[in-house]
Amino acid sequence: MSLNKSDFFEKYLIEEEYFNSTGLDWNELVAIYDDYSAIIPKLEIDSQHIVLKLIDAEAVHSVRKRVKNPEHLLEKIIRKGKKYVELGINRANYKKIVTDLIGIRVLHLFKDDWLTIHEEIMHLWEVKETPQVNIRKGDNDGVDFEKIVEEAGCELIVRKYGYRSVHYLIATPLNKVEEIQVEIQVRTVFEEAWSEIDHKIRYPYDTQNEMLGEYLAIFNRIVGSADEMGSFIKKLKEELRTQSKLVNTKRSTRNINEIE
Repeated sequence: MSLNKSDFFEKYLIEEEYFNSTGLDWNELVAIYDDYSAIIPKLEIDSQHIVLKLIDAEAVHSVRKRVKNPEHLLEKIIRKGKKYVELGINRANYKKIVTDLIGIRVLHLFKDDWLTIHEEIMHLWEVKETPQVNIRKGDNDGVDFEKIVEEAGCELIVRKYGYRSVHYLIATPLNKVEEIQVEIQVRTVFEEAWSEIDHKIRYPYDTQNEMLGEYLAIFNRIVGSADEMGSFIKKLKEELRTQSKLVNTKRSTRNINEIE
């Protein structure tokens, strides 16, 4: 299918003047589009294999996969045009430059479950970069959290606004000489809900809207509180179970003494 420049610009609200300012070449973008479209069936299979490796891992609630749409790939390259021009992006190297052609989301219920999933990912794949643990400024993750992140071999990123998520970059072979980079994100189900709503509301054209950003930031803090509450309830259940065992042990001991 031929990619029409005018239709594409109209669909994605791209102004000709902005496109020209990036220094990108439309014909090269079409070449990337055609090359990428041809490998999508292979990427769909590879992404499913990654899902199957993770879906039954301990602490995993669910796994989602996404292979980037060819038009969305071009729209991203244009939107971040100057950055990619500086990297000399073209048909031959875009697979090395764009790191999220395949995206995997691993969801878990409780905040501290991430470490169990982290160990599984590190066991299954060789990561291409140091995993990043993203938290929002003001998150109460405990005084030892920074030490836990460091011992896990991760980098702690504190963001003023935004999501809480752990990011991994792995790769899957495309052929004998090329590979596709895969971005794995690990987060709680609450955080996934906020992220999806934030993306739906703001991305890509309202990212600078202060009013939307302010209300979504409030929503983000509510999500953080929900995660904290989930962790608290988990610990409470464990404590109640421990107390119940102690009570049952005392009763058993008392019954034995009464029989004797």
